Amino acid sequence: MTNPLLSDQPLPRFGAIEAAHVEPAVRELLDDNRAKIAALLDAGADGWESLVVPIERMHHRLARAWSPVSHLNGVMNSESLRAAYNACLPLLTAYHTELGQNERLCAAYQRVADREGAALAPEQRKVVENALRDFRLAGVSLPPERKQRFGAVMERLATAQASSTRTCSTRPMPGRGT
Repeated sequence: MTNPLLSDQPLPRFGAIEAAHVEPAVRELLDDNRAKIAALLDAGADGWESLVVPIERMHHRLARAWSPVSHLNGVMNSESLRAAYNACLPLLTAYHTELGQNERLCAAYQRVADREGAALAPEQRKVVENALRDFRLAGVSLPPERKQRFGAVMERLATAQASSTRTCSTRPMPGRGT
């Protein structure tokens, strides 16, 4: 079965996306991203071209798969799609928390800022500055037990937000008589 969420097509093929595609695609992309990031760090990548560009491509690829799912969940919500969407929320939350708390990755971004910051274009510098800010906000400097607690709270928040969105989207519109 070809998974349309893993396609390189310029636009999402909404009509081809099924709930059964969601979790396998997300798991594949997250596993692939983790392996690629580890390889980049193990290779000593710490420059704009060697670190930031590949990571931005990975983020873009994940967003290209998840954005159509999120959109479909908002406009064509079904039991099976909702289940697939909700199954992926903890996976995505854990992944983003893991990235944000990755000390090696943060240090590599700091080296990009220190070594290349002045030579980067303003928008490139902003990407690096935002990444460093996001590391701080994700608790990269926290002790291990606090990082773990942060991750648990973020997962609960994502689950609660999904529940509140689901509740709101299933309520009848006022004055619609349903």
